[in-house]
Amino acid sequence: MNLNYHIDSRKYTLQQLKTNLLSREMIPSRKALKEDLERRFEILEKMGILNLQDLINALKNNKTIESFSASSGISIDYLTLLRREANSYLPNPVPLNKFPGVSPQDLNRLKEKGIKNSRHLFEQAGLDQDRKELAKHSGVPLEKLNELAGLSDLVRAYGVGPVFARILYDTGIHSIRRLIGYSPEEIIQLYEEKFNQKADFSLRDMHFCLEIARILDL
Repeated sequence: MNLNYHIDSRKYTLQQLKTNLLSREMIPSRKALKEDLERRFEILEKMGILNLQDLINALKNNKTIESFSASSGISIDYLTLLRREANSYLPNPVPLNKFPGVSPQDLNRLKEKGIKNSRHLFEQAGLDQDRKELAKHSGVPLEKLNELAGLSDLVRAYGVGPVFARILYDTGIHSIRRLIGYSPEEIIQLYEEKFNQKADFSLRDMHFCLEIARILDL
């Protein structure tokens, strides 16, 4: 069975994207995305943009953004910001050495097998049987591979970087499947109880993170 590292961007509709942008509390650098959003997204739809992949294709570089701006009347600045937001739904793979607490020796053994980042590990060892085979041929203990596979799975979620993945893992959330079994309130409570400090992410952040996580391949 082949697992997709990212969400299926062709099934994530433009209307879903619009709803999420309207409902979320944006970071300061992206607040402008909400300006005149209804009208701009209506234009996008009329231009044939129906899903996230259509949007990414239309705004893939500066040249296509300039062309799209000229034909749609939407400013280059807004489209550039929208491209950043759209691409963030398909996070870049995380180099395995960015995960806290990973043995350099294990990293070198995986590197010899061509596995250098979270996507490589997810695609080649996302399933239990594949990890057992990799442990046998790489020399990396299965326990360590399971941990790395869990971290590599967690960073597929929107807004989850290597440090936050480690935090989630250390609270007992070892996979996307486990993550979506919790409510945002429960995740924040787990974090605050384990680390004895207030969480630096909001309920809205976690609501959106879980919403995207639920449509990932498990």
